[in-house]
Amino acid sequence: MIQVQNMQQPAQGVTTELYSQVEDYLALGKPGVENETSTQKSSTRKVIKKSSSKTTSSSGSVENTDEWTLGVKVNGKTIYGDAAEIVGRMVEAEMGASFQEEALKAQAIAAYTYVRYHNENGSCPQIVAKDDVSDKVEDAVNEVIGQAIYYNGEYIDATYCASNAGQSMDAEHVWGGYLPYLVSVESPGDTSLKAFGATKTFSESEIADYLEDYLDMDPYSYSDPEDWFSNPEYINGLYVDTIEVCGQTVSGRTVRETILGAQINSAAFEVSYDGDSFIFTTYGYGHGVGMSQQGADYYAMQGWDYVDILTHYYTGTEVR
Repeated sequence: MIQVQNMQQPAQGVTTELYSQVEDYLALGKPGVENETSTQKSSTRKVIKKSSSKTTSSSGSVENTDEWTLGVKVNGKTIYGDAAEIVGRMVEAEMGASFQEEALKAQAIAAYTYVRYHNENGSCPQIVAKDDVSDKVEDAVNEVIGQAIYYNGEYIDATYCASNAGQSMDAEHVWGGYLPYLVSVESPGDTSLKAFGATKTFSESEIADYLEDYLDMDPYSYSDPEDWFSNPEYINGLYVDTIEVCGQTVSGRTVRETILGAQINSAAFEVSYDGDSFIFTTYGYGHGVGMSQQGADYYAMQGWDYVDILTHYYTGTEVR
């Protein structure tokens, strides 16, 4: 049974959510495989009644949740329901039936762990979910539901992304806090995707407007356009750690998310100027931290099982 609550969660005991798993990786595509969905669907899960407004226990965990019942937010509404059902809807939205079975199992466990981590710490995380779940996804979820990823016996904050730049990002360089299980690892399968080397072109006037809004100055007063972006410093492979923007040092994430309003796929980028336009070449899709969904699919094609995949992307963890 799923319950929905429209009220805001109480502030006490609620940890800050560092990120949202709302990245539309479905636009990526995989080599030789078109995005597809199963023609066989399970029945739509209906929200059937509201819960009480009391959602947090004295211990800080979200009430009405346990190993088999999760609390999440979907489109601003707080939903409580059966763990297998919620995770199935998450996996369908995040991957779908075109992915390999072991990748689906890895995604199911990562999604379950991510929600359990936040529920245990007093919040219901924002997620994406589909109403209909394919038989393939449902079977994969049912095989592993209840298994989770642990570091030193505790649930991990199991963030994931659509794809990375051939190497994942350290959480520390994205959100500022070091987590020993969210450190950079290799992910070679991501380098063969459409998102690896994707380009986005902006006119000179567009970039001038963006920079003026961010810097509160006319960029032409600083220099000619070819010098507006300079001296990039890279980290974790192709990710921009810092770059000078009209003489001011900013992070690659700031360029992507704040200056450009997330109009480029990743903070792993190169920028060039051709005399009229700025061309940003990006590698990967999303923040790049934790498990790459497309990378997981690649490893599954190489014969890795879901435990291999998860313990690779989440360093020093165990799955049980």
